[in-house]
Amino acid sequence: MKIKMLLGVALVAATVFISCSTIARAAAKYWTNKQIKEFISNCSQKAGKIVGEAKADKYCDCAVDIVAEQYRNYQDARNINIYQILKIADGCR
Repeated sequence: MKIKMLLGVALVAATVFISCSTIARAAAKYWTNKQIKEFISNCSQKAGKIVGEAKADKYCDCAVDIVAEQYRNYQDARNINIYQILKIADGCR
């Protein structure tokens, strides 16, 4: 019984850790969590038309860190188009 309880607690802890992974990413050094989520959402919508919807979320989740390193000011990053993002984050494919 105690083992099942410990496994349950471990599962909940792992779920919380994974859902909070945005906070531990490189982009968080420069952008707020809200900005990171907004970037990924916008990127996924636009990139889905180019790289396919299945790859877009994974791609943009990777791209956000690379773009944030180059565009530390989020407002500057909002002004670049999806083709520039694809070029900057080419290694994410």
